[in-house]
Amino acid sequence: MSFNKNNPNAVGKIMGYLKQLSTEMGGSEQTRRGQGDEERLYRARGPKYARVPSRPTLSASTTCTSLATSCGSQGTLAPNYAAIPENVSTESSSEDEQDSFEKTRRHFQQLRQISLGNEFKYKMEMEIKSAKDENLRNSVPFVKQLSTDSNKIKNKYAINGDSQPYNAPTTQSLFLWTQVFAALAVSMGSMIVGFSSGYTSPAQSSMNATLILGKEEISWIGGIMPLAALAGGILGGPLIEGFGRKLTIIGTAIPFFLGWMLIANANGIAMVLAGRAFCGLSVGVGSLAFPVYLGETIQPEVRGSLGLLPTALGNTGILLAFFAGTKLDWSHLAFLGGALAIPFFLLMLITPETPRWYFTKNRAEDARKALQWLRGKNINIEKEMRELTRSQAEADLVRGNQFKQLFAVKYMPAVLISLGLMFFQQLSGINAVIFYASTIFESAGSSIDPKLSSVIIGVVNFISTFIATVLIDRLGRKILLYISSVSMILTLVTLGSYYYLQNVGVDVKPYGWLPLACLIIYVLGFSIGFGPIPWLMLGEILPSKIRGNAASLATGFNWTCTFIVTKTFPNIIQAIYMHGTVWLFSVICLIGLFFVIFFVPETRGKSLEEIEKKLTGGSVRIRNINGNKHMQNGC
Repeated sequence: MSFNKNNPNAVGKIMGYLKQLSTEMGGSEQTRRGQGDEERLYRARGPKYARVPSRPTLSASTTCTSLATSCGSQGTLAPNYAAIPENVSTESSSEDEQDSFEKTRRHFQQLRQISLGNEFKYKMEMEIKSAKDENLRNSVPFVKQLSTDSNKIKNKYAINGDSQPYNAPTTQSLFLWTQVFAALAVSMGSMIVGFSSGYTSPAQSSMNATLILGKEEISWIGGIMPLAALAGGILGGPLIEGFGRKLTIIGTAIPFFLGWMLIANANGIAMVLAGRAFCGLSVGVGSLAFPVYLGETIQPEVRGSLGLLPTALGNTGILLAFFAGTKLDWSHLAFLGGALAIPFFLLMLITPETPRWYFTKNRAEDARKALQWLRGKNINIEKEMRELTRSQAEADLVRGNQFKQLFAVKYMPAVLISLGLMFFQQLSGINAVIFYASTIFESAGSSIDPKLSSVIIGVVNFISTFIATVLIDRLGRKILLYISSVSMILTLVTLGSYYYLQNVGVDVKPYGWLPLACLIIYVLGFSIGFGPIPWLMLGEILPSKIRGNAASLATGFNWTCTFIVTKTFPNIIQAIYMHGTVWLFSVICLIGLFFVIFFVPETRGKSLEEIEKKLTGGSVRIRNINGNKHMQNGC
């Protein structure tokens, strides 16, 4: 077959045109051969990236490359062209033309194989990347490296084996450990809070034998602490805003120590009540400051797990009080409580202030140092610093009285949700169970020793919080609240029925194990949901502009409910008996379940800014932070 433009065969006609064009543009055949096709291609693309050139040269050896480009490959990956048959008849008028055609055909096949090989590698690498990304997204907790360019982690791909095909994000032990240390330091204060709550039950019998107390005095020993905590919760808001989160938390160690020393050396009921009041004051301030500190220092990916550490160590404090109370009398038990304040004070001296509080005081450099300490010295924090700067600039645009802003329409959903969670937490009756555990078991006529039952309740309370720590970032806040509500409702109804049958004269001794079983499930359900989550969400859902005052309001309301429950619990029993009291708590838990279903948002894995935008119905956007500031309401 002759390759010229007058050849009726289509292939010969195309090749004739291409040959004529390449001869005109590229010079003689000998000159074109001297250019070195492989050298030109590799000089442009490199020896390992032998792809089809994006701008093909017009020579005899690249005619097929030009043809591929004109067919739509755009200089990237050559499409899956059919192979040129080996048995093509080439009746050329010249031997040089025959050699040129064979060389061009073989070169085209080589380029196509290289391109298809790269295309296959590229597709495989993309599939590997997609699978690894999916696995990493499903693994919890998952901490992403911070990037100044985007929220996504940049992955690196390799072609022909010159680098690693995938650079997976890693959990940096350095910045995780600093956040774990900060959470543990704060949680030591929660351990003292738990010890203070659990102190009354084991100390009551030995204290009554020494000081000769009446029922009213015993009720005040249990009730004075939440009443003082109410005052502490009200004072805590201005304290954390004025003096900072860290300094306020450190300051709580001093009343804790003084209070326990007063109780330990008491020679009358007045010193005991004064010591409990000092402890209650620190409990109120700490209950407010602990979740705010952790919410502002821990990254969203681990905020659920580390945010539950205060509750876990708080339950550890309750267990410690129950267990030590079996061996120590009320005075020595108080000395143990005072000793706990010392490591708490020392650990908090090491931790930094929260970067957000520094920004509220226009101390950007101190905020940078604190954030770098929390995230690790080798972690890029510029993106997070920009977000903090923007968030503070938006908050600064909103002026006015802070207490009036607390009741502004845009902030009301977050405030009411916080108050609702606190209400249902305390009106579930948990503090009545913890404060009067021994009394409850004695009145039930249980076949198990009341002190041993109290220790078992403390152990369950301790273990269940760690279960919640594992599950909260996997199942989310709302699912755990559902489980918590249902388990408390069922156990309280069952326990109330037991007390009712006992009250009407039915012999319930064969079921003496039932009160302990019900309370174990009740405490387990409470501790995985309504126990820790209201405090965790207190630091999550409250907007930054009103966080201090709103947290103070919610904490004060919580301790008001605690005081009402613990102080009136004996009186309610006298009025409607034990079964009526327990059934009353179950009805409140049922209402709390519907409250969670319809009003409480899910906050798992969301940043504080995202949660605030959702609850306030939009956000204030800054057009120019350093210059003129413009506000735009958005959704």
